[in-house]
Amino acid sequence: MASNTVSMPSPVCLIENGSDSQLHVNPLALQILDGIRQPVVAVSVVGMYRTGKSYLMNKLAGQREGFALGSTIQSHTKGIWMWCVPHPTKPDLTLVLLDTEGLGDVEKGDQKNDCWIFALAILLSSTLIYNSKGTIDNNALENLQYPFSWLCPKPQVFS
Repeated sequence: MASNTVSMPSPVCLIENGSDSQLHVNPLALQILDGIRQPVVAVSVVGMYRTGKSYLMNKLAGQREGFALGSTIQSHTKGIWMWCVPHPTKPDLTLVLLDTEGLGDVEKGDQKNDCWIFALAILLSSTLIYNSKGTIDNNALENLQYPFSWLCPKPQVFS
């Protein structure tokens, strides 16, 4: 492994949900990112809650464990979690995996939080994975517009 490669033993929270209902950047995560001295490939996964996003990211990291997995109906991931690992095929790159909290969790009750998490995942990643159960149908495509429905509302037409 090259000396400029950052390899984390486990994920850390990058974007935290604060008690003030605001999103906050974790300074430890920024310090880790600042230590990377080679190009990165950032891969984010977004989708509805309890659809296997964390499991998929563990597979991309080549690990059985790492991102928290749940065996209940309750979601485990809150905010955006980050795991920097060596790229599996390109030693001159660092793979930054970003696991997001699930969209549409009724226990959260704050749709704005979902929109910000989704929008941040889009902005932070070079590759975005939209994870859905089953086939990608019209409902799944409408969910892709989810963060923008709040951030960029449709103009109202008055007659």
